[in-house]
Amino acid sequence: MYSYVLYGKKLYSDLFFPQLVKGQEIKEEEADIVILSDIIPQEIKDGENERQWFFGKDFSWLINKTCWFTVKDGKHITYELKPGMREDYLKIYLLGYGLSMAFLQRGEMAIHCSALCKDGKAVLVAGESGSGKSTTTTALLEAGFSLMADDMALVRLEDGKAVCYPAFPYQKLCRDVVEQQNLDMDELIYIDEDKDKFLVPYKGEFDLTGKEVAAFFYLSCLRNASELVTEEVTGMNKFHVCVNNLFLRNLLRDEKYSPAVGGKCLELASKMNMYLIGRPLEGDTVQERTEYIVKTVQNV
Repeated sequence: MYSYVLYGKKLYSDLFFPQLVKGQEIKEEEADIVILSDIIPQEIKDGENERQWFFGKDFSWLINKTCWFTVKDGKHITYELKPGMREDYLKIYLLGYGLSMAFLQRGEMAIHCSALCKDGKAVLVAGESGSGKSTTTTALLEAGFSLMADDMALVRLEDGKAVCYPAFPYQKLCRDVVEQQNLDMDELIYIDEDKDKFLVPYKGEFDLTGKEVAAFFYLSCLRNASELVTEEVTGMNKFHVCVNNLFLRNLLRDEKYSPAVGGKCLELASKMNMYLIGRPLEGDTVQERTEYIVKTVQNV
């Protein structure tokens, strides 16, 4: 069995996750999250063609082409790998959808974003596909920020503050970025056949403690813009930025506006400074984006 530290929690599993930070050896009952293999109830499998996921207060489940898994009481994730399917894909689904479903049962929100740290505060960078989230994150790391999480961060309320917890010291990079940086692909972890991505180890300082969120930046592509557009997000727009960047947003659909989910997002949004960065489709604005984020964080 394996023990890890992830998102400020103790994880116990029968799976080896090479990217995770190893924790002190613990027993199953001592863990915050438990991931173990077992046979999934047949009634869930029988309904696979009709429904692929379900969210419940204490029990949820998900089915895809790789596996079946259930989530119970915000703690127990039980999986079954489908015959002939790849275990490395299973691990990615469990760390993404599995954990985010467990956090949801705990009333904690998994945000689809990169999380960085600067001067003891967390900075979140989210954005639609193609908006430049990865390049902006890399530029911020080069500017002196440190990595907390890539692709998914856990944010929860503590003492009236929005606090972000780190994942593991790896970045997800596309093949073209890996090639540009002359990285040896044989030494990386290949994780995504559809998007052709690799897990690349982060070699800077990695702190396992939670950090208060200083700012949340949302990146967007603007079709008719000729230059970078920036503005602070206020009022109910903050709620929409939060709820529409949940890791589970596409599965939750209208359920993300329910009192249990939407109410928590409303609370979190009220505790975070939020900013929109709209970039034109043409031209390189990475430096401008980076400078804006650095300056804004300094003034928060």
